Amino acid sequence: MEHNTRAARGIALIAAVAVPLNATAACGFVKAFLQPDEGGSRRVQVFRGDPVSGLEGARPLLFITSLKVNTDGTKISYHQSDVTGRRCAENPGANPCAINNIRNAFLNHKRPEADFEAVRDAGFPVNETWNVLSASIIEKDKKTGKPCVSTDGFLVSMTADVAVDGGFSRQGDCDQAKWIDALSVPALVVPGQSKFQTLGVAKRSVVVALSPSSSKRVVAGIVGDVGPSDELGEATVAMNRSLNGLPESELPKHRLDATARFQAGRTAVLVFPGAAARLARPITPTRVAEAGADALTKFGGMDKLYDCIRDEVDASF
Repeated sequence: MEHNTRAARGIALIAAVAVPLNATAACGFVKAFLQPDEGGSRRVQVFRGDPVSGLEGARPLLFITSLKVNTDGTKISYHQSDVTGRRCAENPGANPCAINNIRNAFLNHKRPEADFEAVRDAGFPVNETWNVLSASIIEKDKKTGKPCVSTDGFLVSMTADVAVDGGFSRQGDCDQAKWIDALSVPALVVPGQSKFQTLGVAKRSVVVALSPSSSKRVVAGIVGDVGPSDELGEATVAMNRSLNGLPESELPKHRLDATARFQAGRTAVLVFPGAAARLARPITPTRVAEAGADALTKFGGMDKLYDCIRDEVDASF
C-alpha cells in the first residue's frame, strides 16, 4: 500500500521465547548488500548473520527500516466505488469502504483513478480493463475475463503466494479466501529480482520483526508477497498492527487510517532463508506464530537478537 483475527488473541505476537542462559554470543552480523528503496531514491543496509545450526546452517538476513502498510490479499483492499479509499475518511458513516487507492492495483500507478472509473462504467471491457488494472494484483474471472468483484463491490485482491494447497489451480474462481490475508497474517513484502532471492529468501520464508527496545514487541511472520525490486519495507496490516500494540480486532477504517495508525515505523526485520525455515501451507496466523517462535528459539532467542542488533548493527535500537 503506500504506495501506502481473527485468530486467538496474541498468537501473532511472540510474548515470550525460551532463551538459553548463555544466549550472549555474537550473531556475526556483517554488511551484505544495499537494497534500493523508495523507487531507488534511498538504500537500506542489509546484514547477514552467522549460520543457524538448527535451521540447516541458514544465514539470516537483517535490516532496519520504517514499515509501510500492505493491504493485498484482503477483501477490503479495493472497492469499485471507493476508488481513492477516502470515502469513510470523508463520511465515517459510509459503507462499504476500501483501505487502499485503486491506483495501487494499476499497471502504472501514476495514472489517474478516472481511468478505472471509465472501464468500470463501461462494464469492464476486457482489453481496456487490463490495460489499466494489473492482472497480478486483481484476480481475473476465468469465466468472463473481467475483474473478480464481490457482491458488495470489492475487487478480489491477490498475493504472490496462496494460503492453501492447490490455490493457484483455483485462480479465476474469484474466491478471496485462497490468498494470504493481510488483515490476519503477519507478512513481509520482499523486493523481487533482488539479492534476497539470491541468498535463499523465498515466498513463505519465516520472518521475525521487532520494534525498538523501548517497547520490545516481537512479531512472527512470513514472506507473503513480492514487490518491486526498488522497494523495501511493506508489511501486512496484521504485522504492523502487532508491532504498534493495537488489538487484533482493530482494522483500518479507510486508507488514511491505515497510514496514520497502522504504519509501524522503525522496525528490525530478521529473515530466515532456506528450506528449513519455509512454512508449508496452509498459511494460518497460528502456524505462522509457531514457525516464527521456533526459528527465533533456534537462533538463540529474543534477548540475544536485541543484544546483537545493538552490538553489531545499531546501538540505538
